[in-house]
Amino acid sequence: MGRPDGANGPALLRAHEKEPKLPPPGPVSQPKEKIRPPVPSKDDPPKMGLTSNKNFITSNAVDVILAKPGKVPQPEFQWTQKPDYGKVPLYLKRNKDRIVKEKEAFSQYIRVREAPEANAHVSQLSPEDRQQLIRHLKAKWGSVNTAYQGLSLTVDTAVKKMRKEAMERELAEIERDIRTLERGEVVLVVED
Repeated sequence: MGRPDGANGPALLRAHEKEPKLPPPGPVSQPKEKIRPPVPSKDDPPKMGLTSNKNFITSNAVDVILAKPGKVPQPEFQWTQKPDYGKVPLYLKRNKDRIVKEKEAFSQYIRVREAPEANAHVSQLSPEDRQQLIRHLKAKWGSVNTAYQGLSLTVDTAVKKMRKEAMERELAEIERDIRTLERGEVVLVVED
C-alpha cells in the first residue's frame, strides 16, 4: 500500500489552473475629474469675509406667522345635501299630469262616442233564426263559389281580374259571417 509510484501529489493540476489570472488590483491610474468644486468645510473662513448673525429659526417663525393663510381645498359637493334631493323632478310631474289629462280626454271621447250605441235597442236572435241564417249564407257561398269555379284559369284582361278579386272578397266575407254565427249560441242584433 502507500503512494503509487511516480505520482507527485502537489504537482497535480488543479481546476482552472491553466487559465490566465488577473494581477491584484492596484491604485486607480486615471482618476475621475471633479465636475463641481468641493463643499467648503465648517472650518473654512467665509469667502470675502461675509458673515451673518441672523437667527434663522426665529426669522422663519416670524415669516410663517406673518404669511397669508394658504388656500384650503374646498370639500367635494355633497349631492345628497341638496334641498330637492330624492324628490320627483318638476318635468316628470308635468309629464305625468299631461298623460293623465290625455287619458281623461280620451276616455271622455269614448264615453261620448259609445253613448248612442248604449241607447240603441239590442235583441237576441233565436236559435231557429240563427240556423236559418247560417243555411242561407251557406247556400249563397255555394252559388258564389260555383260562379268562381266557372271563371277561366287565365286572367288576361282587367275586367276578368276585377271580377275574380270581387268574388274572392265576397267568398271571404261570407266565410267570416258563417264562422261568427257558428261560434256561439247567443247572437245579439242591434236594431236602429
